[in-house]
Amino acid sequence: MAIFNQKVFFYTTSREILPEPGSAYFQDLIVNLADGFQHLGVQYYSSNNYWKLSPKGHRYLLQFDPNVAHWDCDIVVLERQWVEENGSLPKDLFNPSRSYITVYLDCEDGWRTLSWLPEFRQFDFIFRTHCNTNIKCPANIHPWAFGLSSRVLNEVSECKSFEEKKRCLLFNFRQTGKHCHSLRRFVAKTFIPKIKDILLIDSSTDDLTCPPQDPYHYLRWWQTGKRHYPSYYKRLRDSAACACFGGFFLAPQFTDCNSKIGYYSERLIREFGVKTNRISQWDSWRFWESLAAGCTTFHVDFEKYGFDLPMLPKNWEHYIGIDLDNIQESIDRIAEQPEILEKVAAQGRVWALKNYSPQATALYFMEKVLNV
Repeated sequence: MAIFNQKVFFYTTSREILPEPGSAYFQDLIVNLADGFQHLGVQYYSSNNYWKLSPKGHRYLLQFDPNVAHWDCDIVVLERQWVEENGSLPKDLFNPSRSYITVYLDCEDGWRTLSWLPEFRQFDFIFRTHCNTNIKCPANIHPWAFGLSSRVLNEVSECKSFEEKKRCLLFNFRQTGKHCHSLRRFVAKTFIPKIKDILLIDSSTDDLTCPPQDPYHYLRWWQTGKRHYPSYYKRLRDSAACACFGGFFLAPQFTDCNSKIGYYSERLIREFGVKTNRISQWDSWRFWESLAAGCTTFHVDFEKYGFDLPMLPKNWEHYIGIDLDNIQESIDRIAEQPEILEKVAAQGRVWALKNYSPQATALYFMEKVLNV
């Protein structure tokens, strides 16, 4: 394994917990990197204490050191939450005499984000979730992924054999109605009625107003802004398959030249239920959780719809990607080859753990920014 002597400095939010109960500046991408750096032996520092490790004590994954500032390190990293909290980029981050590498982690929703602003062209690297080859973005933006965290891996570590799982497809999302992703609404009308003849549909959800009682799970529920539910992970472990469709259909590329035109055209597409071949905001924690839990993971075909990742999964090998123009073809293949569900679930789990664990993500990050 490579040995990295570089020091990394993270700008983290000073308010891990927001005033509203259960709300948080959830810096998942930073948590995953810091976790991975621990495995790699990379020294890292933080502008604030962030991500409390246990309900008891005062140890944090990211620990503030008053003797270390960003100019003392070789790589400086921040995520969108710091910018949102402070209303600007860190002072002197782009000092002309700097010798460190600057990295921005962009997991913001929407097809056009803060990282498109002119001042963000100063970053050496911007790692962006939801990247899509059908959306032309600035040259310093590179594909990234939500990936897997130790928090999630702990919840799905006891993976049942496929035979022990319920022959059902989880189709349960936090948002419903007019706030639901347009892709999910389309899939609910077209794909779900067809697949239910092969897999039972489980649409049960958790009560977001009812936090876990266990102190550890309560802490994680609070830190993640109500995104951590033991009962949800149990359903994943118990289910054969999971629907991970997410994203919004976009208008043709020429509408991207103006952010207002792009925004309102997407709203119209959502309102009238139109399907297109351009999809934004497609990445999700659910996709990675499903893979790690050993579920057959359903999404649309990554290659057809231009989804971009550091390492792309293969359709019908690591996940089942649906072609929305020919849904019946996928249904027929599953009906004719029922064993493919178990095969894809097993291969998808191995692939995700190999390529998107915190250690694998941190290793890719270091190799990318250092060009090694």
